[in-house]
Amino acid sequence: MPNESESDVNDPAQWWNEVYESETTPPWDIGEPQPALVNAVRSDGLSGRVLDVGCGTGTHALWVAAEGHTAVGIDFSEKGIEQARERAEERGLDATFRVADALDVSDDIGTFDTVLDSGLFHAFQNEQRGEYARELAGIVSIGGHVFLIGFGAGAPEDGGPNPLTPDDVSSAFARKWSVLETKEVAFETRETSFPGLLSVIERV
Repeated sequence: MPNESESDVNDPAQWWNEVYESETTPPWDIGEPQPALVNAVRSDGLSGRVLDVGCGTGTHALWVAAEGHTAVGIDFSEKGIEQARERAEERGLDATFRVADALDVSDDIGTFDTVLDSGLFHAFQNEQRGEYARELAGIVSIGGHVFLIGFGAGAPEDGGPNPLTPDDVSSAFARKWSVLETKEVAFETRETSFPGLLSVIERV
């Protein structure tokens, strides 16, 4: 991932906008959903409204919409959301995209039965992860599920993401959640695959 300048650290949204405006496709934007995430979702089944949190250019939300489900995508980056909307229009898919901070989601977004997180949780610092889980608890229905995938042990630690351990997930989702499954998987990028971690978490 690109390195952040000092000015971008002060304005993270600007850094993400620059990433999505670049002529180079971001390494995590592989043009299709993460295979390990798709497999986990298909095993459990999608239900109700689905939120693609940290959606970027909307890959997972558009996959959900193509499967016939109500899909909403949110991201910090205006440019990422613009591209997601363009892709939805090009493909004739009914998905809603809005600019939003996953650590401070507006109440008017409604509630969801399923949340897909591909590469957002692993971008947070440790102290932000519990805040993120609490924020999701306010918009996920009881019995709803979060499917989460990120870098795992053995993945590079100097590219931006913070590789995850099972304890990172269980600690963040310790209240109002039950971690049903955590396993090692592959996290795909445009050039290669890295060790990944996938978790399925239920709102209780």
